Amino acid sequence: MQISGTYELTMILGAATLLLWGVRMARTGVMRIYGSQIHKTLPRALDNPVIALLIGAGAATALQSSIAVAVFTSGLAAVGVIPVADGLLLLLGADAGSALVAALLTLNLKAMWPILMFVGYLLHAVFSDTASPFKQVGRIMLGIAMILIALAFMSQVSSSLAASGLIKIIVSSLGSELLIALLLFAVLTWLAHSSIAILLFWASLVQTGVTSDPDLIIAALFGINLGNALPPIIMTWSQAAPARRIVFGNALFKLTGVAAGFICLHLIDGLYARMPGEPGFRVMILHILFNIALIVMFAAFVTPIARVLEKWFADPPKPADDVGPKYIPTATATDAGARPELLPVTALSREVLRIVGTIETMLETTLEMLTTGAAEKAQDIAKMESKVDTLFTAVRAYAVDLTRKGMSDEEQHKVTALLRYTASLENAGDVISKAMVGISKSMKKAGRSFSPEGKEEIATLFHYLVGNTQLAAEVIMAWNQDTAGVLVQRKRELKKMCTDSSERHFARLSEGISRTMESSSAHLELILNIRWINGQVSCIAYEALPGTEPADEGVVEGLNGHPE
Repeated sequence: MQISGTYELTMILGAATLLLWGVRMARTGVMRIYGSQIHKTLPRALDNPVIALLIGAGAATALQSSIAVAVFTSGLAAVGVIPVADGLLLLLGADAGSALVAALLTLNLKAMWPILMFVGYLLHAVFSDTASPFKQVGRIMLGIAMILIALAFMSQVSSSLAASGLIKIIVSSLGSELLIALLLFAVLTWLAHSSIAILLFWASLVQTGVTSDPDLIIAALFGINLGNALPPIIMTWSQAAPARRIVFGNALFKLTGVAAGFICLHLIDGLYARMPGEPGFRVMILHILFNIALIVMFAAFVTPIARVLEKWFADPPKPADDVGPKYIPTATATDAGARPELLPVTALSREVLRIVGTIETMLETTLEMLTTGAAEKAQDIAKMESKVDTLFTAVRAYAVDLTRKGMSDEEQHKVTALLRYTASLENAGDVISKAMVGISKSMKKAGRSFSPEGKEEIATLFHYLVGNTQLAAEVIMAWNQDTAGVLVQRKRELKKMCTDSSERHFARLSEGISRTMESSSAHLELILNIRWINGQVSCIAYEALPGTEPADEGVVEGLNGHPE
């Protein structure tokens, strides 16, 4: 039976969509299980370049997307967790890991999809109402099954296309216009936001004999690699300078590699011709070799390249931070101080981010006050608390006004969520400025201090809480389930860390350590405050995760009378 070209085009679009959705499902499952571990592990790769490359490759292999690793890493760089040079190494490794995933998916695994689909659905259905990791394992298996089904469809369509005279004419015409072919595949990769999807489709076409021209095959590969660098640039365009340095540096690596590849095109032709295996698999091997070549070319030079990028993307001078709102109009002033070029919900989000940043600075200053006894810091914290109150009042008035206007359901949900969240942040600011500062003043007045062990534990909890505050800002910017899921996991981890710290404190009390006995009340009260503030700071994650509630959190009266 003759199949129409329209039907084949529809099959291609459907298979590509199924492939992208399968990649997304698998990535979401991995993030829900291992997201917080990835968030903690990436910064640990800073000391050893080899480990940095391996962790980048491992993260991309797990997430099945080097783009996801790029956005994640740039977010960490934006808040100062990862230096630019180390971020560049991680992305070089991530590109190699993504290439390895694509190669593995070309193996003869398509017959496994029925088993993966059945077991994945079974696990996801049985554990759907629980927080068990088996639910996410089922999601991962369903995603991989969808990928394999999509590949099977692509293989069938590719076979039909290979017999089409029109397709052969089109593809062969690209052989004489290699630059156009490169740009075409770069645009396709950018639109798909997945180099794996476009690479697998191109490999299936090559496998069925649509083209055997090495120059065209290699030019398409170069376009796929170049196009893979575009989504992170666009997604981090408005972020801080360190984030943009990393993604632009990675794009520069790829652009340089592509230019060098074009110069050495005839040498690469010979390498491709001598490779063993089927044509489609050789495409994958060549893709892996290209990314390994980038590592060899640039891994040793990431530090000087980072310095150059710092000059290209310099941090803007920090203006004086006014107490009042910058992006939204106030109730008592005209709109002159607002930013009319910003969309209303965007302007609201930017103002909430300022509150989050102020809370983060308050926590860091409070920790310094607790560990050094610097009483003068209390005045700084009081000023920051006044700023939080002022911004909260302005945000509340603006958000209420927005809810009365015509907005989509999605915008309405986000505005309402941000309004609730700013109330939580305002409460957190009160606890910091009153309860935590009060603890520090009381201890200084009584001439007491924490034991070395207690001081280290308090500092660890504060640093983790600051990290959650930074991640909460990422949730507001990205508003996606992956980032929110990581924040929920980190919230639960800090809750357990607080419990463990209390148990260790009681153990020191039983040993009769004098300094621990002196600071016992302050230590336990600080842990309660940290745990409660963690809930306030992290609650935005549940707003970005539809259908979830912080059901695991009880409501307990803390020592200061606030819900814990």
